[in-house]
Amino acid sequence: MKEYQAAMCRQAQNSAQGRELYQAAITYINCDQDVEAICCLREAIAIWPEDVNAYCLLGNVRNRQGRSADAIQCYQQGLAICPDSAATWYNLGTALLAVPRLSEAVEALQQAIALQPDFAGAYSNLGYALEEQGLSGDALLCYQQGLAICPGSAELWYNLGAALLAVPRLSEAVEALRQAILLQPDFLYAYICLGNALKEQGLPEEAIHCYQQGLVLYPGNAELWYNLGTDLLAVPRLSEAVQALQQAVALQPDFAAAYTNLGNALKEQGLSGDAVHCYQQGLAVYANDDQLWYNLGTLFVELQRLPEAVKALQQAVALQPDFAAAYANMGNALQSQGEAEDAIVAYDRAIALQPAKPELYCDRSLAILLSGDLARGFAEFRWRTKVERYRHAYEWWDDQPQWRGENFTGKRLLVYDEQGFGDVLQFCRYLLLVKARGGSVQFSTKQPLLRLFANFPGIDELVEHTATAIARTQFDLVVPLLSLPHIFGTTLHTIPARVPYLTADQRLVATWQNKVNGREANLRVGLVWAGSQENIPGRIRTCGLKAMLPLADIPGVTYYSLQTGEAANEANTPPPGMRLIDLTDDIYDFADTAALIMNLDLVLSVDTAVAHLAGALGKPAWTLLPAAVDWRWLLARNDTPWYPTMRLFRQSTPGDWSGVMTAVAQELRTLATAKAGVTA
Repeated sequence: MKEYQAAMCRQAQNSAQGRELYQAAITYINCDQDVEAICCLREAIAIWPEDVNAYCLLGNVRNRQGRSADAIQCYQQGLAICPDSAATWYNLGTALLAVPRLSEAVEALQQAIALQPDFAGAYSNLGYALEEQGLSGDALLCYQQGLAICPGSAELWYNLGAALLAVPRLSEAVEALRQAILLQPDFLYAYICLGNALKEQGLPEEAIHCYQQGLVLYPGNAELWYNLGTDLLAVPRLSEAVQALQQAVALQPDFAAAYTNLGNALKEQGLSGDAVHCYQQGLAVYANDDQLWYNLGTLFVELQRLPEAVKALQQAVALQPDFAAAYANMGNALQSQGEAEDAIVAYDRAIALQPAKPELYCDRSLAILLSGDLARGFAEFRWRTKVERYRHAYEWWDDQPQWRGENFTGKRLLVYDEQGFGDVLQFCRYLLLVKARGGSVQFSTKQPLLRLFANFPGIDELVEHTATAIARTQFDLVVPLLSLPHIFGTTLHTIPARVPYLTADQRLVATWQNKVNGREANLRVGLVWAGSQENIPGRIRTCGLKAMLPLADIPGVTYYSLQTGEAANEANTPPPGMRLIDLTDDIYDFADTAALIMNLDLVLSVDTAVAHLAGALGKPAWTLLPAAVDWRWLLARNDTPWYPTMRLFRQSTPGDWSGVMTAVAQELRTLATAKAGVTA
C-alpha cells in the first residue's frame, strides 16, 4: 500500500512538474524562442510520457520550423497515447497536407471530424486536401457540410468561395467571399480572392474597389497592390496602374509579375525606355522569370533593337522550352534582321508547340516569302484568312463559292481587295490574268482607288469595298486579291512584271500638267517621307522630311510633295535650301496622285502605297527601305522583280537614314546633271 501511495505521489509530482514545463514552453513559444520551448517539452515528455498535449505542442513547434517529418512523428506519438484527440488528428492531417501526403491527410482530417463534428478548421483543411487531389466536387461538398454545422466560420466561407472560383462558378464564389468578409472584415485573402472573382465576372471596377477596401486594412500587402495595378492596367487607368504596381515592387522587390505588369503599363503609356528599365530591374532580382525575358524581348522587337531582342527571347525559351509565343517573336526579330532561314526555324518551333494557331503559319509565310520562295510562301499565306485579328475582313465569304483558278466562262467572279492600298496596287496586276480565264471580273476596292481603276482592262465591274455595295452585287464566285499569286503559281521568275499595268487618266494628267508647268526645267522629284503612324511598321518605315536635308542643296532639282496625312504638314517647314512645292491640297484620291506622278521625272518615297503606284505606272521610283524590310522587297537587292523601273535604297543600321540619304543624294546629283545636259 505504501509503495502504491509513493508511486501515486511521484506521478502527481511528475504531472505537476510536466505541467510547469509545458507552461514554460508556451511562454517561450510566445516569445519566439523555439529552441528553449523544445527543451522544455522534451523534458516534460521524459518526466511525464503520457502527456499527449506535450507531444502535440512539440509537433506544432516542429511544424513552425518547417520540420514536417518531425512534426508528424510527434503527432503520431501523441495519438498512440490518446487516439481520441480530435486536435491531434487535425494537426497530423495538416502536417501531412503540407508535405504533401494527401491520402493520409484526408484520412487524418476525416478522423478529426468524426471525433468532433463541429471542427470548422478540420473541414477547411479536409476540403483543401480534396482539392489538391483534384476532387473539386468532394471539396465543395466538404465545405458545405462544414458550413451547415459551422455557418459562422469565415475560413470555411473563404475556402468555399476560392473553390467555387476555381471551378468556376463565379456568382456563387462572390456570394461566399462576401460572406467571409462580413464575418471577418479584416480577412486579407478574402479581399484578394473576391477581387479576382469580380474581375473574372467582367466587373473590373468592382474588383478595383474590392482591392482598395483591402488596402485600407493592409496597405503593406504587395499582392493587393499588384492585383489593383493589374486591374487598373486592364481598364485602362494607366497612371494609377503604374502607381499601384510601383507600390507592389517597393513592398516586395522580388515580385517578378509586378515588374512585368509595371513594364506593360509604362509601355502602354508610350514610355518604352522606362518599360525596358523596369523589365531589366525585375530581371536583376529575378533572372529566371521567363515572362520578364519575353516581355523585354518583345519590346526590343518593337523598338528595333533586334540583336537584344533575340538574346532576350532566347533566354525566355531556355527557361521555358515550350514557350511558343517567345519562339514566334524570336521569328519576328530574326525576320526583321533579314535572317529569314533562322526565322523560319523559330516559327517551326512555335508551330510544333501550337499547331492550331493560324498566326504562326501566317508569320512563317512572310519569312518564307522574304527568303524568295514565293511558291511556298504564297501557299502558306492562305492562313491569313484564319487569323483572328483579320477575320472580320474574310468571314463574310466563308460560305461563298471560292474560285481556285478554274475557267469561269459565263460566270461572275468577285475579286475583293484586302489589307492596305500598297497591297492592292501591287497585286491588281493579277486581274489581267484572271480575266484571261473567261467570265466577268468584278473588283471590289476602296473608295480612294475607284477612279484610278475606272478603265483598268482586267475589270468588267467596279464595286466600292463596303458591306452595302457588296451585298447589292450579284456574283457566282469570290476570291481575295492576295490569293491570286498562289493561284497562278507565282515564283521569282514568273511574276507578271510588265509595266505599266496601271495608267493615269489623261484628262487628269493634262490638268496636273497645267499645275506643274511654268516651273523651271529642273529634275522634278516627288517626295514621300512618312508611312502610317498608327502601327509599328509604318513608324519604322518613316524617315521624316528633316532626314532629307542632304537632298536640299542639289542643283537642278525641284521637289514636289506627294505626302498625305498628318505628316504632310512637314512640307510647311522643309529643310533649309530645299525647293519643295506642295500641291497636295488639290489631291482628292489616287487618280490625282497618279496624274501628278506622270508629270514628274522621279518618285522618291519611303515604303508606302505611292512607291507601289509609281512602280505600277512604270515611272522611275527610288524606294527608301528600313533595315527591317517588308517581305516583298526580298534581301540584299537594290532592285525588285515586282517593278522593273524601281531602285531600292536600304538602311544598313536600324533607325539610321543618313547612309541612305547620302547614297540618294549622290545618285540625284548625277541624274540632275544628266537632265541639265540634255535640256541645255
